[in-house]
Amino acid sequence: MALLAEALVEEWLNRDRFFTMRGIKVGVDEIDLLAICKTKDGIEARHYEVQVSTNPISYISKLTAEQSKELGKARGSAFSREDSVLEKSAEEWIEKKFTSKKKMEVRDHLCPGVKWKYYFVHGKVRHQEELELIAKHHIELIPFENVLKDLLSQKAGGFKGGSGSDLVEIMSFL
Repeated sequence: MALLAEALVEEWLNRDRFFTMRGIKVGVDEIDLLAICKTKDGIEARHYEVQVSTNPISYISKLTAEQSKELGKARGSAFSREDSVLEKSAEEWIEKKFTSKKKMEVRDHLCPGVKWKYYFVHGKVRHQEELELIAKHHIELIPFENVLKDLLSQKAGGFKGGSGSDLVEIMSFL
């Protein structure tokens, strides 16, 4: 479902005049979507990560390797986390997804001298407090259902023909 969700987010951005790059490899990691748009004030640059679940069973972030060892739990374990544990695992997730040196270098290479904004498109989550921790790091949260509503209502500009346009046409039968 990840690729379908990314394609729909990309379509949503394209319809809002953003030029996008999807699935940029950064070593063993990936940047889901980079989007740029020329505005009257210059270039607006955005980095999107997309993680959509309809039935979440665990956290968005994994335990750090250190936490996993210390707690004797698998990194993706769904056990209930104390606030301090959740905070540290969320910080590592943010670094991995947005602020790592390699990802900053890729963004700076593509659009030098531009300040990038960070966005996280999410589906249902099991632990709302994890989203709150992510938002505290200047990452704008966008519920996936808002993307779908915009696409179906045609609020997202007038351009069609991106990788997700066929999916949007199918959804319009609803």
